[in-house]
Amino acid sequence: MNLESFNPELLYAFDLWNQPDNENSVHHHDFFEISIILQGESLYLIDGEWRTVRSGDVLMFNPGVDHAEKQLINTYSHQLHIGIKNFKLYGLEENHFPTNGSLLSIQDNQLKVFDKAWQLIEEFNQQQTNFHFIGRALVMEMMILLLRSLEKEEQFQDPAHANQSDRMNQVVQLITTYMENNYAKEISIEQLATLYYVSPTYLSKIFKDLTGVSPINYLIQIRLKNAHQMLEKQDLTVKEVAKAVGYEDAYHFSKSFKKHFGISPSIVKNNQSA
Repeated sequence: MNLESFNPELLYAFDLWNQPDNENSVHHHDFFEISIILQGESLYLIDGEWRTVRSGDVLMFNPGVDHAEKQLINTYSHQLHIGIKNFKLYGLEENHFPTNGSLLSIQDNQLKVFDKAWQLIEEFNQQQTNFHFIGRALVMEMMILLLRSLEKEEQFQDPAHANQSDRMNQVVQLITTYMENNYAKEISIEQLATLYYVSPTYLSKIFKDLTGVSPINYLIQIRLKNAHQMLEKQDLTVKEVAKAVGYEDAYHFSKSFKKHFGISPSIVKNNQSA
């Protein structure tokens, strides 16, 4: 699995209120767009026909998919729009999501998807320190929720393009990216399993089948790899580095570091300072 192929870039994230008679012409993008109907209703040109979309509906437009929108008289809508590029899910073309249709109802995951969408918008508007890392993690979480809803509604592409193995690869790919971007946080196998509503045992099995290691060992590898880079490049103490990568106990960190690299973190630090 090539994790470098999943490096999502958030192009835009904004909400708007559509007033009556608002209309845009048929267009398409070279990136993946998510449009979420928060309130009200609107008309969208989807797959060549005008369809009414309402609160709780999600529109997902893969690159090159034509779409348009118009707001009828005496109606309104409150929408969130998110543009994403530079990602590749297992078994799919770049910037594509595994669905034939563009319209998805997410009643079961509505609150969770809305929550992630609003967080994305807040991060995009504020663009504070580490915005890109947080934005990427939020994109990944939202994609997992949408994958889950797609699976429930059986809107995946035909088995030749997105079979069960592909889906599991996609889920594991997103979970590994989540760990890559949240390694400093407290993460458990139970928490990771909750992201996709599977049992911890099942997640551990498919994760190890596809990566060769357990989820927690994968997380440890990420933490230690980043710790080694920090010790080499940043003016931080071993204790500070341990905390920065998710270890509360500096002794336990040093023990794990030496076991993994065959050298203590203090020696790496001293070599960097020399």
